[in-house]
Amino acid sequence: MIPLKLELSNFLPYVDPDPLDFSGLHVACLTGDNGAGKSSLLDAMTWALWGRARAKTDEELIHQGASEMRVAFVFELQGQVYQVIRQKRAGRGKGSSLELQIRESDRWKGISEATINTTQKKIIALLKLDYDTFCNSAFLQQGKADEFTRKTPTQRKDVLADILGLDQWAVYEDRAKKKVNALKEQIVGIDGEVAGYERELSRKPEYESQLVAATGKLAETQNKVAAAESQWAEVERARDALNLLKRQRIDFDKRMAQAEKDLAQTDSELRAAQAKGDPAALARELEAAQNALARLDARETERVEVTEKRQAAAEDSARRKGENDTLGPQTEPLKKRVETLSAATEPVCPTCGQPLTEDHRHSIIAELTSEVESRRNRYRENTQQLKALAEQLANYDRQLTQINADLRERPSLQKKLADLQGRVAVAAEAQAQVEALIARRARQLDSLNADREQRAALEAETSALASKAVEADSLQNALDKLRWEQRVAAEELGAARQRLASLEAIHKYRADKLAARKKLADEQGIYEELREAFGKRGVPAMIIEAAVPEIESAANDLLRRMTAGRMNVRFNTQRETQAGDVRETLDIQIADELGTRAYENYSGGEQFRVNFAIRIALSRLLAHRAGAQLQTLIVDEGFGSQDAQGREKLVEAVNAIQDDFARILVITHLDDLKDAFPARIDVVKTARGSQISVA
Repeated sequence: MIPLKLELSNFLPYVDPDPLDFSGLHVACLTGDNGAGKSSLLDAMTWALWGRARAKTDEELIHQGASEMRVAFVFELQGQVYQVIRQKRAGRGKGSSLELQIRESDRWKGISEATINTTQKKIIALLKLDYDTFCNSAFLQQGKADEFTRKTPTQRKDVLADILGLDQWAVYEDRAKKKVNALKEQIVGIDGEVAGYERELSRKPEYESQLVAATGKLAETQNKVAAAESQWAEVERARDALNLLKRQRIDFDKRMAQAEKDLAQTDSELRAAQAKGDPAALARELEAAQNALARLDARETERVEVTEKRQAAAEDSARRKGENDTLGPQTEPLKKRVETLSAATEPVCPTCGQPLTEDHRHSIIAELTSEVESRRNRYRENTQQLKALAEQLANYDRQLTQINADLRERPSLQKKLADLQGRVAVAAEAQAQVEALIARRARQLDSLNADREQRAALEAETSALASKAVEADSLQNALDKLRWEQRVAAEELGAARQRLASLEAIHKYRADKLAARKKLADEQGIYEELREAFGKRGVPAMIIEAAVPEIESAANDLLRRMTAGRMNVRFNTQRETQAGDVRETLDIQIADELGTRAYENYSGGEQFRVNFAIRIALSRLLAHRAGAQLQTLIVDEGFGSQDAQGREKLVEAVNAIQDDFARILVITHLDDLKDAFPARIDVVKTARGSQISVA
């Protein structure tokens, strides 16, 4: 990736600067005061390409007071020119956009995907680098020059693996692992099937024994069925005779039913004739009816008398009740006057105002009290009489109810009397009819008794055959059961033969499954080996082992030039544990004329030289990797920690590797380095935002 052009709008300290044109620049120094915005230009590049920068959020990248920012970055990659345009509006959930374009015939052609995420993935695929890999190799960011050296050995191996494009081996390992698991599942399934087949094959002696038992059982049930069928034939003949007797019995039952019906009809006619032809009985009924009517006449007289008595009692009760109703209101004023006179203390009448002596007052009170008591006595007497009169009235009502009930029978008795008077006239005529009916009844009864005797004989014969019919039912049940047992025995015999026959097919299935299992197991073994080969300790480790000497050699070449041969680094890819085992690692050992020491024990300038040398070595490694061509090197600060001689060596080191890169940008604020490189990009902070110029 070679930067060609950078356009900024409201990004960090930049408001609307002139576009930064990288055309014609090879090695350039990016200078400016601290805080002017030198590193912000590199942030703009990474934010445009990956949507990431040193700030934690996009909101922090927007120029203070602005509502949106925009970065357009043009770069060359493998002979093609691309442009990435990324925009962001301020505010949570506000709009963002990302465009990817390619230069064709002096025009930009959009090649963005449907979403920002998919477009971002396309950019990463084009560059073959993500943000972290870029920062850890080609971009020595301000304050992060030691990013690679300060990582843990495992993290260093991961970064190096990304640089070397070893992530594909993890994909291969995952595929091999999934294939191994799939093969294991298939083998487990086959093992289950084979176990089932073997369990079934182990039952062959059991199935053979079942075949012998089923054969004997079928022969036994066949003999039992033949004997039962012979007995059944004899019983069938008895059942035919029984059915004939039953039909004859039905005929007798019909004839006897008709005879009984005729006899009942004769009895009915006889009773009717006898009722007509008994004069004595009719005379007695006539006399009884006449006596009943005479008694009702007497009850009518009694009803009149009781009604008159009740009327008198009711009138007396009404009179006494009316008197009591007036006694109460008339007595109450007298009682109040007595109370008023009794309470008076003045010699004046409290009611009329006339003079009143004490004797006169007592005399009036006595008269009034006597009158009140007289009225009370009359009230109590009336109350007692009213209670007695109520009982008399209730008794009269009961008598009248009973008399009226008796008198309601008069119409029916009068009708009955008229009917009896008519029937007496015809009683003599019915006597001859009664005698004829008695003779006919005797003949019908004799015939019915004869039929009953014959029916009883037929019933006895039927009962004898019925016992055999009962035996037939039980024999039929037994025969049905035997025939069912015969079918079951035949089915068991067929099933036993089928089980033995199926064992031959199962034996073949088992052999086929075992052959398939062996093939799958062999395939599983191959994929197990591939999984180990694709794992971190396999081919990737071998590739890293092969790449480490190249990185180490390139880093030491730079260190020798920067330190006059005083310092060198060594990468160890294996370490012996306390248990004596060998573990994969990526340790960095640094040595100078005093010996090998830890990275932390070197000065800041020495640490930077080591960091710079390793980073340049990683960048050169990337440049030689076909999968991720890195043609740009960016060094952000680091020179301030060097002395004059160290800075001169660093400049020499940068110049020494310039032919390996199409663009090298060195960022510094030191005045004595501004003219140390062929070109210079100046950044100046102004009231209108930072401005950019190329010199």
